[in-house]
Amino acid sequence: MTPSLNDQKLRLTRWLERKDLPDGTRLLKQTNRGEYLALNGQQEGILAEFDGQQTVQEVLQGVLHAEGHPKIRAFYDLVLTAQAKGFLHEGDTEPHSTDEKGRRWNVRCTPTGAFALALCLIFGGAAAVTVSEVPLIPSAPGWFLTLLSVSLGLSLANVLAGAVLSGLGREVYRQEVRLDLVLPFFSVDTRDAIMGGRRVEALTALQMLASPFGIALIGWVMDSTPVFLAGWVMALLLASPFGGSPAHALLHALFRKQHALPRCADTFLNQKFLAQLFNWKESLTEERYFIMHSTWAVLWLGAVFRFASELMSRQASVNTNVLFEPGAQTVIFLLALVVAAPLVFGLWLVAKAGHRLLAPRLFSAEGKLTFAGGQRPGPDETVKFLSSTLLFSQLSEADLRPVAEAMEFIVVKPGAHIIRERDRGDLMFVLYRGRVEVQKEDESGSVRPVAQLAPGDVFGEIALLQQVPRTSSVVVVEATELFALKKADFDQLLLSTLGAKKIQEVVQVCAFLRRNSIFADWPPHALMKVAGQFAFHDCAAGAEVLSEGRHNESFYIVYEGEFGVLKGGAQVATLGPGDFCGEISLLQGTAASANVAALRHSRCLKLGKESFLQLVSRDFLTGMAIERTSDKRVVALKKKGAAK
Repeated sequence: MTPSLNDQKLRLTRWLERKDLPDGTRLLKQTNRGEYLALNGQQEGILAEFDGQQTVQEVLQGVLHAEGHPKIRAFYDLVLTAQAKGFLHEGDTEPHSTDEKGRRWNVRCTPTGAFALALCLIFGGAAAVTVSEVPLIPSAPGWFLTLLSVSLGLSLANVLAGAVLSGLGREVYRQEVRLDLVLPFFSVDTRDAIMGGRRVEALTALQMLASPFGIALIGWVMDSTPVFLAGWVMALLLASPFGGSPAHALLHALFRKQHALPRCADTFLNQKFLAQLFNWKESLTEERYFIMHSTWAVLWLGAVFRFASELMSRQASVNTNVLFEPGAQTVIFLLALVVAAPLVFGLWLVAKAGHRLLAPRLFSAEGKLTFAGGQRPGPDETVKFLSSTLLFSQLSEADLRPVAEAMEFIVVKPGAHIIRERDRGDLMFVLYRGRVEVQKEDESGSVRPVAQLAPGDVFGEIALLQQVPRTSSVVVVEATELFALKKADFDQLLLSTLGAKKIQEVVQVCAFLRRNSIFADWPPHALMKVAGQFAFHDCAAGAEVLSEGRHNESFYIVYEGEFGVLKGGAQVATLGPGDFCGEISLLQGTAASANVAALRHSRCLKLGKESFLQLVSRDFLTGMAIERTSDKRVVALKKKGAAK
């Protein structure tokens, strides 16, 4: 009987090829099965622990003792994925792959030859198209020959791509005849190009894009309308910017910055392209990739419209009795659909861009909320509830009474938006009962969940404090009841008592600390008091917060970004959000035992020595947790020093 996953002793495969990508990603390939994994440094370190001697549970226990360890679910996701793809196996003998292995073809093309061949086909085909007088409308039997030529042309594109890939030292997978895309054609899987880097990806895609020009050139030489038309049709198919086409692969290879970037340029085109043109000052990490893809998509749609309209016009002129020709009617109807598609898509894009720009001003989500329904808590119960929340716990009962009276009570159904990103906000909310999800758009316009809020959480205050549009959306997960405070009352009742900067920092710091396991069980009043003692500390890339051998007077918790821990000039650890440093020197009264510097622009929370010592002595569990981590770090640093 197969043991449970936790009891299995897994071993990392010996069939490995590694590729370091420019963005820091480590790409692993299981060469025996042709499977791939993109990993960060931490994930690769976890897989390296599987030596066939430890069980999965033992590896997990070791991982949980390491600094900045991943969540348990992320650990199991990595293990299961690696096992399914053959990177991890049980036992000393690795099972043979049942998948079809890739192979290098006898027909190969060198990089120089591939580039030269692609240029010859493109320029030769373009010249033929320019000077050609070959008609574009074939006879009735000619349409069948056109489809056959498209099928053969797609097969040729795949054969040439395979030859280029093989000539560049990569493997070609899954050579097969595909029957699932209307026209049958010979197909190969070129995913191994990514292991060769951007140049291999670009050359492979370019070779496939050059094939239609070769077909058009053949059609011109043969004076064959069906073959010449097939070249046009293939060019439109392979140059499509959507899906996994060669054109999209070429754009992805040339312009993307990060390997982990999903192929979400279609989403950007649908959601943000036109709106981005009106908001050109907003900088995007992948701006060149998104803009180039969207521009290419617009040009491609224009080419489709022009090509289909020209064919429709010529078809109508050739068939003067078109109303009485069923075959011609069918062709013209299909071409009319193709002509209409770019126009409809363009109007749809304009409408979505208009809604995106106008909705925050004309149709805000908060404007649809109704201040009615539900059983509102009594005044005393409301005051008691507010006093238990992080933001209001500092206020006296006398200060809370007018705040409670000014608040509106709202009941919201599941699926409704309470706040929509980019809206102009006029309300601050306190979650009384239920559950909501915070969502944020990424660069492409895709909406991704970032947090879930529980009763007592406050949201919406940042937009009121900074006079900026909403920075994220809040959507109801289950039937929810909340209190809402209007901006005028917010300014009058809270800002005068706590101050704008204080409210913002307290809410941010408290929410951040409460997500840390060290402070998870702290009561609101105590957490609020500690949060007020922390100060934000911004660090440019390379800036040090601790210097080895120098006196230290502060405790740091990473708020955002990454910090590298260096011992003797070598990086020994990386600290991410929630990780802390400086506790060793403060607890032991010694100089800093390592350098800690920002790897990129980062931000941390800084606490002075006296406040830190009060912190570790105030709460036994917190002090023990910090001290336990400190002891492990001291032992680890001593071992690394001894190893040198």
